[in-house]
Amino acid sequence: MSKAILIKGGRVVDPASGHDKVADVLVVAGKFAGIGKFIEREVHRQHAHVTEVETLDAKGLVVAPGLIDLRAHLGEPGHDSEETIAHGAEVAIHGGFTTVACLPDTDPPLDNVAAALFVKRQSEKAGFAEVHPVCALTKNREGKELTEIGQLIEAGAVAFSDEMRASDEPGGLLRAMRYAAMFDRAVIEYAQDPGLAGGAMNAGYEATLAGLPGISGVAEELAIARACMFAREAGCHYHAPKLTTRNSVRAVKRAQKLKVRVTAEVCAHHLAFTDEVVRRAYDTNFKVFPPFRSANDIAWLKRGLKEGVISCIASGHHPVAPQEKELEFGRAPFGAVGLETALAVVITNLVNSGDLSLIDALAKLTVNPAAVLRLNHKKGAISVGLDGDLCLFDPNAEWEVTSQALTSRTKNSPFLGMQLTGKARFVVTRGRVFEL
Repeated sequence: MSKAILIKGGRVVDPASGHDKVADVLVVAGKFAGIGKFIEREVHRQHAHVTEVETLDAKGLVVAPGLIDLRAHLGEPGHDSEETIAHGAEVAIHGGFTTVACLPDTDPPLDNVAAALFVKRQSEKAGFAEVHPVCALTKNREGKELTEIGQLIEAGAVAFSDEMRASDEPGGLLRAMRYAAMFDRAVIEYAQDPGLAGGAMNAGYEATLAGLPGISGVAEELAIARACMFAREAGCHYHAPKLTTRNSVRAVKRAQKLKVRVTAEVCAHHLAFTDEVVRRAYDTNFKVFPPFRSANDIAWLKRGLKEGVISCIASGHHPVAPQEKELEFGRAPFGAVGLETALAVVITNLVNSGDLSLIDALAKLTVNPAAVLRLNHKKGAISVGLDGDLCLFDPNAEWEVTSQALTSRTKNSPFLGMQLTGKARFVVTRGRVFEL
């Protein structure tokens, strides 16, 4: 005996198939059972084992695959006061995300089977969005001894990264990529030279006016270019995370032209703010890493998205305790929450601006991230037999980002006080309906 969920009359947008028209979607026992026109009594007749049908009126809403996030810092273990896996999974639901990849920069790091299983166990216990571990490439994220990638994959790891931990031995990344290539898993790496990456905001005129040390874009560009070259040598899938500069986009594009197996992402908030805004606001909620760059850099990020050089958009969700964000700008930690605003930022800054169509924008939040994480056999599309994960959102809903509107435990968002367009109204996952 099982339950069916019937979503009626919404604009069904499925980037994987190109479907974009009004239709009904049927989910039975947590799996997609069809797209078309359904009548409730026929559901019982066609699916004899269904004992209950829950019907959702989706008129006026976009019905999309559940959003998939490639980049969330969920804190647990070690930073539980800022975020836990369970709470992060609940926050994700409020943003329309049904699947989240959490990063290994925990304390201790996610570098062993027990840690990977812990993440999966906490996710299942919570019952909200699915949380999958991105496990460390090397033990303790030190860039030396490789982790047991094969065993970690069996335990649920969806990709591998040492997440910002610069190695004294660059050859360590090349060895790790060769090893990861044997298992056909993406390496998501971004180890910048700390001598170049030190600072508080984007290097340049605005940093000089603000009296703050600058972070050169060269640090990012060298890291991306080097990793692309290593990926070419190793035959590894390299996923370049959180691009922010013109030359980073160019480096990825060059590698792709050389048939290097490289994909790339941008964090939603990097499409919204410039370093001038950071200088004028002088608010630590605008202190993120990499920093907000120039208007020209944002134009190149949008160009990369249009051309398909950048195939994914991530939330960059990074909770920071309020008392830490209250420190002076130079001493405050980097980070901004993003799971609850990412969809609206994409609609506001890409779709409504005419830079991307809705279906193209959603591809970068669904089917493309699913492929990077090797989850496309069960997620990222509205297709019979796949997990019945859906995000139902109002693309025209205007809302103000306030502390009260955010369910994140911390409220460190650069969008506080701003109006955004686009809001998730329902999420379907695990055979359940979440009304938001």
